[in-house]
Amino acid sequence: MSDKIQRNILWALLDKYERSSSFRENKLPMRRILLHFYDGGKSDFSYYDIEQSERRISVNRAVRDLAELNLISFEWMKGERDHIISKVWLNTDDLEFVYASAGRKSKNDVVDEICLELLAMHKQVSSPWFKSYFQDVYTAVYQKRSIGRAIPADNEERHLLFKAICAIDSINKIEITERVFSIQCFGDSKKFEKSARSRIISILRTYLECDDDTRDGDLLRQVGIVKYPEIFEFCGNISLMIATKVVEFAPLRLGSSISISDLVTGELIISPDIKRILTIENRANYFEYIQKSKSDDELVLYHAGQYSPSKKQFFLAIKEKMSKTCIWEHWSDIDYGGFSMLARLRREILVEIKPFRMNSSELANYKKMTAPISGKYAQKLKSLIAKDELHDCYDCISYSIENKVRLEQESMLVDFEAGS
Repeated sequence: MSDKIQRNILWALLDKYERSSSFRENKLPMRRILLHFYDGGKSDFSYYDIEQSERRISVNRAVRDLAELNLISFEWMKGERDHIISKVWLNTDDLEFVYASAGRKSKNDVVDEICLELLAMHKQVSSPWFKSYFQDVYTAVYQKRSIGRAIPADNEERHLLFKAICAIDSINKIEITERVFSIQCFGDSKKFEKSARSRIISILRTYLECDDDTRDGDLLRQVGIVKYPEIFEFCGNISLMIATKVVEFAPLRLGSSISISDLVTGELIISPDIKRILTIENRANYFEYIQKSKSDDELVLYHAGQYSPSKKQFFLAIKEKMSKTCIWEHWSDIDYGGFSMLARLRREILVEIKPFRMNSSELANYKKMTAPISGKYAQKLKSLIAKDELHDCYDCISYSIENKVRLEQESMLVDFEAGS
């Protein structure tokens, strides 16, 4: 169809049809798919301006031509026959012919094609969060017969997103910087940030275990994408043997750090004198603890947020080298994120890791320092009760839900000595 006005009329009618319940339910419309061209000064087809005779005449001609092809029907305004069109409606007896005449794919065909793409992607990826994402999006698109906002409708944007997901899913390094990842994936150091980063963040925020205030960079770090190479901070009697040399960290009373390349190059050694390991989520609490409370038989590790693949390797190395009589405890915020971190440590590192200062007594002692939570956040906390890894934390989680409060670690620094 060469006439632009005719095409615009058909597209406007098809847009309305594809928004209708008849389309979603795959039924022939019981009511007319109708556009008001002139209705008391209002119009569903803004190009139709009766004050501009050239436009009015050209649209009238286009409508007549479409009607002759039996693509549409129309009605003149009462008393204005052959002058002003009142309404136009779609002839739905042969929608395939309408779509072909409009030079447009049926939305059903588009939805079916995208559903096949989603099924193929679900089969291709292995990460549980991406599998869940593709399953959920497929279900929504298939049932609603609409693409919605979960994936880009534009083919090129969707291709770039899927390409980024596949690249993340197949990262075979412990960590990769964001710019290098973008170059490897797209051949451009900034393409990931421009074309896919925000959607990837949205997916990870939905399907990874994270708190409401988790930063975008922390989410990417969980899947191995970092701004800069990560370092692991700790304080205690450990050493690292590289070739024939031993690097001792015990004399550094305010702690030290190593990188993943140091860790994989050398061999970690933990003194048999270490009787307790403590991971601490918050940096301020980490420094406060090693300065004021750490004993010589403790190894304190800075946990930060949900850990990355490289930090997981660090924690696994610690587990491998710790003595069999050593205990491991973890200290986080008393909230969804904190308990999720504890559950993940138990699930992936060591099941015997115990919570430190993460109980209902702390919530009661620091009642004035707690922050309120919403009903939605309380529901999120309830999901933790279903986790077997947190069976000994149910009392604290239930207290938090019932009293609608959460407690950040920093709040305990107000009276650190008394609360320790």
